[in-house]
Order: sequence, then C-alpha cells, then structure tokens
Amino acid sequence: MSELYEWIGTSGAPFLLVAENLLPSWRGIEGWSLETHGNDDSDYIRASNVLDWIEKIRCSVGEAYVFGGDVGIISWIATEEFEGGYFVQWIAVDDETHILPALQSEEFQKLLDGKDAEHTLIEVCEPGMLRLIQAADIGDDLVDPSLSIQLRPGTYRATSVYLATSTLSIVVRKLTLQ
Repeated sequence: MSELYEWIGTSGAPFLLVAENLLPSWRGIEGWSLETHGNDDSDYIRASNVLDWIEKIRCSVGEAYVFGGDVGIISWIATEEFEGGYFVQWIAVDDETHILPALQSEEFQKLLDGKDAEHTLIEVCEPGMLRLIQAADIGDDLVDPSLSIQLRPGTYRATSVYLATSTLSIVVRKLTLQ
C-alpha cells in the first residue's frame, strides 16, 4: 500500500465520529465484560448494535456518529475550504491512486443519487474539530490510532454508498455542507 492517505484500522469495533469536546464523555468498553455477552449498556455495545453505514448515537449532552456495516481500514479525504470530504473505507483496493478518480467518476455520482444510498444529517458545532476513533476506545484515554478532522461548523448531509470497480471496492461516506 502506498502512502497517499492516512489510514486507521480497527480490531473489529465500529468507528465513531465524535466532536473533540465530547471525546472525554465517550466511555467505550468501560462497563463491558465477556460475562455480559453484549447485554450491557456500555458505549461500545451501543455502537456495535449499529448496522447502518452512519447512525447517530447519544454521547453525553451531544451526539456522535457510528460507522457501522463493513470492516476495513478508513481514511479521510477532505475537500477544499473544510466544507466536506469523504470517509473512504478500504474493502479491496489494488492501488490507492485509483481512489480519487473513482470518487470523481460518473458511476460514483449515480450511486450517490441512487435508491441504495443511505442519508443522514451530521451537525458540526464550533470549533469544528472532530475525531474518528474505534468505538471500543475510551475517549479520554485513546489507545488506538485515530484521525483528527476539521470541518466548518454547520449541518452536513452524509451520503453513504458501496462503490465497486474493476480495481477497488470501497464504502464511501461523503459529507457535504448544506
């Protein structure tokens, strides 16, 4: 794999997008144990129950967003002016250089406009600093790699699709400032 983008992985837990100021409130696996077999109210279990590509979840006095569905490393590709971008989840990719042309393709645009696309709204508050973490992590004691993301405050439309071409298979969560 080349080094065009910064990728982070997960040990099986879903990813969580959370505002930096709410990060200490996310308790991850705190309160979770093998004995409960997933029948606990830990933040990790609440996040693990998400099946959609993006779903809002309570986090203290605010909200975070769980990236459910497929498992694979993920990267953030920002657009200009901090007004959106793409969370690209690597399922199968021959070469990273194929990702950007795929995101600019007519086929990708058709998927975004298609009936199989999932849509949700994401609220980004001042100062616009977010963090993508593993949902199992405890927010004020991150152990695993994470991605820091800066966006202009506002409401974003998140559109999620699965894109497969002859050279890649990726899940894309596109954020667009409304």
